[in-house]
Amino acid sequence: MELPNDRHGLILRSDTVGTHTTDDTLQRMVTGKALYRLWPGAMTDFTTVNELDAIEKHRLTVIAAASAGRPGRLFSHVSAAAIHRLPVLWPQLSHVHVTSPKVGKRAAKIVRHQAVVEPQDIEVVDGVTVTSIERTACDVARLGTNRQALAVLDAALRRDARPERLRQILDSCRGFKGVEMLRRTLPHANASSESVGESLSRAIMLESPDLPVPQQQVEIVDDHGKFIARVDFLLANRVVGEFDGMIKYNGTVGDDPAWKTVVDEKVREDKLRAQGYTVVRWTWQDLADKAAFYAQIKKALRSAGVE
Repeated sequence: MELPNDRHGLILRSDTVGTHTTDDTLQRMVTGKALYRLWPGAMTDFTTVNELDAIEKHRLTVIAAASAGRPGRLFSHVSAAAIHRLPVLWPQLSHVHVTSPKVGKRAAKIVRHQAVVEPQDIEVVDGVTVTSIERTACDVARLGTNRQALAVLDAALRRDARPERLRQILDSCRGFKGVEMLRRTLPHANASSESVGESLSRAIMLESPDLPVPQQQVEIVDDHGKFIARVDFLLANRVVGEFDGMIKYNGTVGDDPAWKTVVDEKVREDKLRAQGYTVVRWTWQDLADKAAFYAQIKKALRSAGVE
């Protein structure tokens, strides 16, 4: 059966029942896994949802809630982040989040946060009314851990969030839950981290006061001033740190075959070592064990003669 759908692939009950089909037919299609119910009154093709990752599924769910739910809702927190495609570290996506001046309470599918949001912090993205990137990042940071807070604030700055507006929002959040987390983390946020993994790496390093404060995206040149590499991290001007956040060597980066990527990386590292730098690399798995990651960095610093 061909059912009308919108530009997001949503099939809305209000557009179909009575003109194209019945409630019973829609329910049978959901039960039979032809359709997937994202929100009461909003469905989409089951196969489409199966192909989405968790963030994109949540994004589509928020769009469905905006299309079929109560009008006038302001979507916020991780739900607004999904609409903005603002990266969040370890997001909790079980509920859709909205903000309202009215008393907030948790329902089966929705979390209501009580707050007054300034008009300048409200915008429409893909037809959904959401908090601005600045407000969204501050809200997510307030309710997260130190690592989650730094990751989302870094990501917002990469997306050209206005630093002065972030500070203004912080000042307006006095008395809010988690405001001290935002207050502690915001001064450390910057746009230099090019991924959530780099933000997490820096957050973990900053948790150890005996480690040098890392510089990021540093350009290294040889004795003649010729460019060698732009490195993720530079510690104590002697240790180069590189975060491998994805499988770089499977032949999927650019058009180069896997073997050439590996060779290029080796040549690059050899040049760095020839200039006297110690190179240390890590992955998501390394970051999962703070003690081991700390030991890895300390070993590199000792090898470089920093300690």
